[in-house]
Amino acid sequence: MMGSRVVVAVVAVVVVAAVVGLSGCVFYLDPQCNDQIRNGDETGLDCGGRCKRCNIGDSCKSDNDCDDSSCTRGTCTAFPCADGVQDGQETDVDCGGGSCRKCAGGRGCGADADCFGGRCVGGACAALATVAFADAVAYPSGDKTYALFSGDLDGDGTIDLAAANEQASSIAVFLNDGAGNFQRKVTPYPTDAYPTGGVLADFNHDGVLDVVTANYHGDSVSVLLNQGGGALAAQSSYLTVTGGETSNLAVGDLNGDGNLDVIATNPKTASISVFLGHADGTLDPAVTSVVGIVGDAQPFSAGIGDFDGDGKADVAIGDLVNGPILVKLGRGDGTFGPELVYGTGSTGPHLLITTDINLDGRLDLVTANRGGDDVSVLLGRGDGTFGKALVSSTRAASGAGIGPYSIAVADFNLDGVPDVVTANFMSNNASVLLGVGDGRFDAAIDAGPTGLFSYGAIAGDLNGDGVPDFATANASSNNVTVKLSTAH
Repeated sequence: MMGSRVVVAVVAVVVVAAVVGLSGCVFYLDPQCNDQIRNGDETGLDCGGRCKRCNIGDSCKSDNDCDDSSCTRGTCTAFPCADGVQDGQETDVDCGGGSCRKCAGGRGCGADADCFGGRCVGGACAALATVAFADAVAYPSGDKTYALFSGDLDGDGTIDLAAANEQASSIAVFLNDGAGNFQRKVTPYPTDAYPTGGVLADFNHDGVLDVVTANYHGDSVSVLLNQGGGALAAQSSYLTVTGGETSNLAVGDLNGDGNLDVIATNPKTASISVFLGHADGTLDPAVTSVVGIVGDAQPFSAGIGDFDGDGKADVAIGDLVNGPILVKLGRGDGTFGPELVYGTGSTGPHLLITTDINLDGRLDLVTANRGGDDVSVLLGRGDGTFGKALVSSTRAASGAGIGPYSIAVADFNLDGVPDVVTANFMSNNASVLLGVGDGRFDAAIDAGPTGLFSYGAIAGDLNGDGVPDFATANASSNNVTVKLSTAH
């Protein structure tokens, strides 16, 4: 009809997350594993079923719903050897007796086989009665001594030191006389701008250790080949990525050709740079790839190891700001698979290392967390995955703000269990944590003053007496300090 209007009604169909049925029950149409609702086939809040495994105390239907625990009467329950109680045939809490792990020093035992160190004396696993250190002996190094590396640089069988002087853009070499006294080689060895990390390793197969550094303002990696006696050749510098502020690196054979390769971390570009090495100690140009969330991630340190037992090198990367550890399994050709993300249970993971901290033959991940005043251990399962972080405080007294910056491993009380030492830049001291043997540590021991702004740390038997010592790099006092053990 002329002049009339036709009104068309548009009906919009909207899919919502939940609907209410006739019975009054709520049905979720798109259950997620991070929606803070127990839905779908979850047995606990955002866990179990097709979601991540549940923590101890959460609800479950089967063992597959539980993380490192068993489903007992509908609840994820700690295994008998991890329940915090001395029960069954255990000779101490969760250790000894043949069915559980061995016991650390000072724990109860009934036989030598109950102890990591293999000695049960008077009903207790043998260990040094005290862990203490002599006053620090300081050795001038250079402007802003930031990182510290250790190894036999002159071939005499003792542990020498190489210190990265950040603002001096140089390496200082300290040779050990075998008694824990050090002599610095007169001339420092130039690197690219602002070295903040690195390692000692034999890059050119000549049987002596070379130096490789990550250079923060150089956006580069420097290789300094050892010419013998700890004398270093002029650096060869390799660019990472412009503006990356290359902070640290890790070394390993990434492509299985028998030569050492390098992975460098670039926090400002949320990336890592891979350098494949040659038998003469030279490196190919960098292949750089993004890790984490672009614009948010700040990968600061890395560790290399075979996490899944396939003979190929994998990598773990610590995110300084956001806290996760990113694990990428290697393909054996210098490239890596997708990221697996693990929390540290803390904040500010600074230096990450790979080591077998619980002596089960599988590599674990250990971080020093400067923002949390603690260390985190993620135990490896041997299949490329890791358990939830075990967090231990580095504070030897009440209060906060000690800033554990780097971490090194040694058996300080000679009980057969790995311990750790952290260099604490905010409190100008070091903390020693004695290992329990399960990825946890006893209360921290204050190892005494080190130097001003202690950033780097190494550990080892520096004076040949059979007991580990440690040393730190101190940025504000521009030196290296050595602390020899007085333990007995």
